[in-house]
Amino acid sequence: MAATKLIAMHKRQGKSTFQSIKDRLDYAKNPDKTDHGQLVSSYECDPRLVEEQFAISKRDYIQNTGRKYGGDVIAYQIRQSFVPGEITPEEANRIGYETAMRWTKGNYAFIVATHIDRAHIHNHIIYNAVNLNCTGKYRNFLRSGLALQKVSDLVCIENGLSVITPKPRYQRNAQPEKNVVSDKKLDLLLNIQEIISKGKGRGYEIWAKRHNIKQIAQTLLILEERGIRDMETLEKKASEASDRFDENAVKLKNLQAKLNDLKELKMHIINYSRTKETYVQYRKKGYSKKFFEEHREDILLHKAAKEAFEKLSSPVPKIREINAQIKEISAEKSNVYTEYRRTRDEMKELQTAKYNVEQLLREEDRGTDRRHRKDRNPIL
Repeated sequence: MAATKLIAMHKRQGKSTFQSIKDRLDYAKNPDKTDHGQLVSSYECDPRLVEEQFAISKRDYIQNTGRKYGGDVIAYQIRQSFVPGEITPEEANRIGYETAMRWTKGNYAFIVATHIDRAHIHNHIIYNAVNLNCTGKYRNFLRSGLALQKVSDLVCIENGLSVITPKPRYQRNAQPEKNVVSDKKLDLLLNIQEIISKGKGRGYEIWAKRHNIKQIAQTLLILEERGIRDMETLEKKASEASDRFDENAVKLKNLQAKLNDLKELKMHIINYSRTKETYVQYRKKGYSKKFFEEHREDILLHKAAKEAFEKLSSPVPKIREINAQIKEISAEKSNVYTEYRRTRDEMKELQTAKYNVEQLLREEDRGTDRRHRKDRNPIL
């Protein structure tokens, strides 16, 4: 497992941008900590000149945009620490590089310095606050630390590192027999990183291709985040999410129907008022066919409005009353729509996880059966 932390690196008081960056990078690139610089990698910058390149980008940003470089954040640092004994320094650097690339989406220069001077191997990932074309700056956002941890976890799972802690055996044994069976199966999924880490050659490549390792990693994180440890719970949560989504979909549909009715009634009131005089003249002329043809549209609109009013169970409301109702229902619809989208995403997430789990367990069971048959009959 890798623990992560995102740190904004500020310009130090009394020091230039260049010197402020250099101080941090000198510590990260320390030869005594990085195997004489062998454990330093970079993207779109030279580790030997990164201080100058980062400082120049600040100057180019001002020239390109005409804006003053606001604030004193000069770069960002990601600290990524691994479980002792679980990873080699070279693997740690590679995983740090992949994490940085996903986090920055390739839009910011960075270096990855892997320190091996402590019991736990850890990375110092430093990326420029200014993007590669020097036209924009990285903007930190709410809960960025959690988002970063999720990116790191996905990379770790895909590379066979532990992320999810298995449920203690005593908790599994304390459950009913049905859950014990489900737990046993789901634990195979929750510990899939152990399966991944076993294969580093051709066998792993075939396994990863068959199972789509990125989908499995995403599924594992979903299960961990939601505290799902057995198949029964997963099925229950997926079903409940589907019910909540259906309930909100019905609410949304009913509210929209109410809005449509109110807007239609409002249109009839406006049309009635606008065509009233024409209809009075039509009546005075004894419902003349000639007059009707000359004013067909207005007369039909007036009749349609009268028919709509006759269907009402209460007096025709004022326009301002209808507008107030439309405003109230629109606000309610907005709230329900927010919940509708949330439950829709939750339903899709859980149903996808359920499908991935079922497919994985089915494939694993088939693999186990094939191995058993081969053991019984070595000719196979």
